[in-house]
Amino acid sequence: MRVLALLTVIVGTTGCFGTGPSEVSPGEEFELAPNQSVRIAGTELTVGFRRVAGDSRCPIDAACLVEGNAGIELNLFGASANNPVLISTPLPTSWSDGTYEVLLLDLQPRATTSRRIKPEEYRLRLQVNPIPR
Repeated sequence: MRVLALLTVIVGTTGCFGTGPSEVSPGEEFELAPNQSVRIAGTELTVGFRRVAGDSRCPIDAACLVEGNAGIELNLFGASANNPVLISTPLPTSWSDGTYEVLLLDLQPRATTSRRIKPEEYRLRLQVNPIPR
């Protein structure tokens, strides 16, 4: 039973570990992996990258008639948002609640015709700016 409890704790917390920053300044670009979050210094806002809900973007080694898109799920704590917030490409794009603007700058990697992307491989580059009142 102890082994099961320990395993549950380990599995439940591994999504929170990562190499990204734990806090960034407003206006600073940062990168998140799925299940990572970052606090925006001097604000009540925490931004979390939940997952890529779907990715139909054109592979980088293909010629496509349509660009395709990716659905990106974010958690925004400390903002007036209904979580998760779903944002679609093309990037750059943004989301705002009137207090903060969350800019989604880039989503990597891009698929190729011979290789699919594993969910944990995604990296999202963002920037958060307070909106002047």
